Amino acid sequence: MTSLEMVEKALPAWNGRLAAHHIGYLGNGHVHRAVPYNAIDPKVIAKKLKLMRSDGVSVVIETWQGPWSGTCHTDATLTASLCAQFGMQFALLLDPGGMQRWKKNQSTEAITANVVTALSDPTTAAMLNGISYVPEKYILDFNTGADLTALAAKFPTYNFLKMGQGFSWISIPDPLKVTESVAKNAWSVANLQKQHANPAMKVASFCDGFDDSGNPQPPGVSSQAAFDTAGGKRDWSSSVWGGPARVLESFAGVFVQQQLATINPATPIIAILSWDDYDEQSSGPREKILAEECGIDWNV
Repeated sequence: MTSLEMVEKALPAWNGRLAAHHIGYLGNGHVHRAVPYNAIDPKVIAKKLKLMRSDGVSVVIETWQGPWSGTCHTDATLTASLCAQFGMQFALLLDPGGMQRWKKNQSTEAITANVVTALSDPTTAAMLNGISYVPEKYILDFNTGADLTALAAKFPTYNFLKMGQGFSWISIPDPLKVTESVAKNAWSVANLQKQHANPAMKVASFCDGFDDSGNPQPPGVSSQAAFDTAGGKRDWSSSVWGGPARVLESFAGVFVQQQLATINPATPIIAILSWDDYDEQSSGPREKILAEECGIDWNV
C-alpha cells in the first residue's frame, strides 16, 4: 500500500493531492545524521522524486532558506525543474533562519524586507512562475516573523499560508513536563486537531514519529568534516538543536492514523512531514525504507 492509498483509506471522502515536505539544506556541509548522498546532485534529486512519486506524492514542498543560501537554493531550483519533468508540483516553505539571515532579534520590518528580496530574486521568480509551481501559488511561512499582510499586498498573486492556520505542523510538548510516550503523542494529536479545525487550512500534515536526539559533539561543532574528525560522537539525551531531546513514538503506525483522523476531508493538500529530515526523524525513514525496498544506489 502506498502512502496515498493509506491516506485515501483513512479519509474516504478526501480527493486532494498528497505532498511531501522536503528538506532543502542537506547539502550545506553542516552535520546531518546519516545522509548517504550528495543532496544537490541532480541524479540524487531525480531518484528522490521518483521514490516520492511511487508512493503517491504529487507535490513537493521545499524548506527554503533564500537565494543567499547557495546549496539550499540550488536544491530548490533543481527540484522545481525536475518536478516539471516528472509531472509533479512544487511549493516553497520559508525557513525562519534563512529569512532572518541567521541574525537574532530582527524587527518585523527587517524580516519582511528579507522575504521581499528573496522572492524578488530573478531565479526565485522563475521558480514561482514555472509550470511546476502549485496553481494556488501557495507560499508557506514557517513563523519567519515577517508581516504576511504586507507580503500579500506586495505580491498579490501569491497566497501566503501562516503556520498553524494555513498549513499545519506537528508540535511536541515540553519533554521535561510531559515524559510518558502515550501522553506526549496524545498532546501532539490534540494540538494538530486544533490546527486542522481552522477553516483556512490548505495543507494539513502527518508524520510517522519524531526523534531529534543526538546533539553533535563536541558542543558547537557545525561542519560535517569537523564532526567526523572528532569521532562522530553525539549526545543522545540532547536535541540536535540543543536542549532536551524530543521524541514521539510511532506505536506501529497508530500515531499516523490518529493524526489522519484529525484532518478535514475537504483539505486540498495533505503533506507527509518530512520526507527526508534525517536529523528530526519525522518521516525521514519513509525515504530510507522505500530506497531499501527499491534497491536504490544513491551513488550511480
